Amino acid sequence: MTLASERPEALAEPTRRVGPGWVALYVLANIGMFIPMQAPTTFLMPEQIARIDPAGKVGSYAWVSMMGAISGIVIAPLAGALSDRTTSRFGRRRPWLVMGSLICMTALICLGVQTTVVGVALGSLVLSASFMVIGAGLSPVVPDLVPAGQRGVVLGWAMVPQAISMVAGGLLIGLVTGFPAQYLLMAALPLLILLFAAAMKDPPLPRRHREPFSLRAFLDGYRISPREHPDFVWAMGSRFIMGLGYGLGTLYMPYFLDDVLHYEQLFPGQSTEDGLLIVIGVNSLATISTVVLSGWLSDRLRRRRMPVFLGGVTMAVAAVPLALSPTWTMTLVAAAIMGLGYGVYLAVDTALVTEVLPASADRGKDMALANLMTSLPYVLVPPIAAAVLGGLGGYRSLFLCSAAMSALGAALVWKVKAVR
Repeated sequence: MTLASERPEALAEPTRRVGPGWVALYVLANIGMFIPMQAPTTFLMPEQIARIDPAGKVGSYAWVSMMGAISGIVIAPLAGALSDRTTSRFGRRRPWLVMGSLICMTALICLGVQTTVVGVALGSLVLSASFMVIGAGLSPVVPDLVPAGQRGVVLGWAMVPQAISMVAGGLLIGLVTGFPAQYLLMAALPLLILLFAAAMKDPPLPRRHREPFSLRAFLDGYRISPREHPDFVWAMGSRFIMGLGYGLGTLYMPYFLDDVLHYEQLFPGQSTEDGLLIVIGVNSLATISTVVLSGWLSDRLRRRRMPVFLGGVTMAVAAVPLALSPTWTMTLVAAAIMGLGYGVYLAVDTALVTEVLPASADRGKDMALANLMTSLPYVLVPPIAAAVLGGLGGYRSLFLCSAAMSALGAALVWKVKAVR
């Protein structure tokens, strides 16, 4: 075991606050990741699949979503573990940012010319894998370089791109026509990640401090001991349940607008995509209104659990009226309430996770596991949603399930004891 006093800069706990220029570049990098991550799966893939397979679009989209999510189960922790052990003179995280960005751009360009469900599914698989590789470089940057007392506000700003990504992505996609051009436009955005990678400070890891890697050690990394690291386990459990609730409430919104609200009949001359963009816009504005403020307050008050709890409960409350009164007005109200809760939850929960990581030498792998808890639920959401929508109560039951999961996920955060 390396003594703390002997730790290289790459493994030391950060104490120097980062400046506004660093934060601005980090925000740009998140724009470069979140828009291509979320906009294609929200706007392009559902429409692409609906054109390819109109009758089976729900099942086909579920399959494509699962293909994309499954890739992260292995790739995210593996890339994170390898990132932790990278001894390049360019640093530990920079090579992964560059490699992931190049794969992402290639996958997006290829997706634009797919004409089969299988082709879209394979493209989604590679695209998802690229974000796991990018995440191996981007996610550990905050615990690597940002002191604990500044993480709430930094992550608050960094989560703004996640909040606006679908609105910004939808507007960008609307600037051009045709899948090839739209995917190509998305493929230009990871250049922002390359900009951050070129400018960031990334202390190299000396070879003598590199932990040995083996398949057995990697597989053991999936098993975080609840006895040795209970707070990290509870934080991941809370994240997983919250992700399940959020996915159940949002993933099938395009089909809800079409099949339940009949948006195009409700507003002649507008498309379902127009309605979806409005819903996402309301949600995003509400999220932005709370995400930075909640992160800043959690730093000042030195409290993480209460904001996470309040954010989760608010998200749960948002799904109930939509289940009971599925109208266009209620959809907008629910989107606003969910956005307010999501903004409070988003940055503070990530800050909480960074403070309960098991070991500084495994930040990349452990952050990947934590982030996996937000993406892994999307493997389960499609089959659960398909079963519910197919005969277990329809969208009303789906939204009530979303509320129950969000409330449970919020309650679990109180099991984390090391963070106030």
